[in-house]
Amino acid sequence: MTKRLAVTIGVCLATASVSGFAQGHAPGTAAAAPDAAVHKAWMNDATDAQEDLREALAGKSSAKAAAAASKLQTLMDRTERYWASRHADDIVKLAVEAKALARQVGQAARARKLDRAKEVFGTLSTTCNTCHDLHPEKR
Repeated sequence: MTKRLAVTIGVCLATASVSGFAQGHAPGTAAAAPDAAVHKAWMNDATDAQEDLREALAGKSSAKAAAAASKLQTLMDRTERYWASRHADDIVKLAVEAKALARQVGQAARARKLDRAKEVFGTLSTTCNTCHDLHPEKR
């Protein structure tokens, strides 16, 4: 194994270890599935990020819009995994769609195509509302 490859592997392992630690579990141990309170906190964060995104788009701030969209993308990824652990396939599908839409909003914002970002944000908001209307937390 070359020294460069060994260093790359070492960096990847260290990053994975730190990432696991940052998520609240010890390196090398399986993460416990988040509980409903953790998921609710994520949804509160998503609401805040959605509002930040709405304000950034209204204020024509590409950088702030891209940052808020990135946060939404991360939160939708967590949401996807949360509902997958509960075998709620319909909700997982909506989370995957919302994550992809958040990515598209971010891409449009970074490209300074704010009209496109607003358009996709509208679809993202509809997707979020569709999920919330299903009240998966009551299942």
